[in-house]
Amino acid sequence: MSDEIRDKNQKAAAKQKEKVAKQEKHELTKEKIQSASAEDLRKQLSNKNEEYIFKLNKNLIEGGFTEDEAKESINNLIKEVIENQIKGIPANQLYGPVTKKAGDIAHPVKPKKKTPFWALGIDTSLLFLSMFGLLYGVVALTNKKQPTNQTGIITLLILSFLWGYLLTWFNMQMRKPKGERPGWLITIGYLVAGLALMMVFLGVAQAIPTTINPSLSGIGYLIVAAVAFGGRFLYRRFMDIHERSFF
Repeated sequence: MSDEIRDKNQKAAAKQKEKVAKQEKHELTKEKIQSASAEDLRKQLSNKNEEYIFKLNKNLIEGGFTEDEAKESINNLIKEVIENQIKGIPANQLYGPVTKKAGDIAHPVKPKKKTPFWALGIDTSLLFLSMFGLLYGVVALTNKKQPTNQTGIITLLILSFLWGYLLTWFNMQMRKPKGERPGWLITIGYLVAGLALMMVFLGVAQAIPTTINPSLSGIGYLIVAAVAFGGRFLYRRFMDIHERSFF
């Protein structure tokens, strides 16, 4: 029994040693590729990859590239081609058809710009302002009695601002990869704290004089809603925002 265990351990150690040796060889090869010139690497291309590069160069020139521009573009790919060639992955499998890769080089897709938190917060705040304005406007127009505690314009603006940034923060947390999201208890804690802050603000807002924080008529609130909605549309175009405010 002890001999069998010894043999198994020796085989496992030999496999591990072989694995480490392959890894070291791979890293050494990768270093050599990174330090080699494009011209030297071109000489190491397999027949299949050499044909792919030849056709790619031809497509680029036919598409309007100069010979120097086509050569430079392909030289930027050579290291990646050789690295994958060693792994047994040819260029046509790595990049797809020659015509597709030529099109990708000629018309590179720009990475989507990530909109900062402050800009998303303004976007969502404008959305809330338009919704609150519509709500208060409809209530004021359909209520026969003039309400005495109608929300003032300053209160409405700050309330929209608070809701906008609170919901933006929540959405950003939910869009993170599962492993990076905060726990539900932390998320709920932040939301409760945010809601509590709003309640405190609404209580304090009652003490703001109406001369500073005037209430509007139903039509006035609807105008605010329309301006906020239109302003948000223009703001999203200006800031090039494509993210949705809500899921």
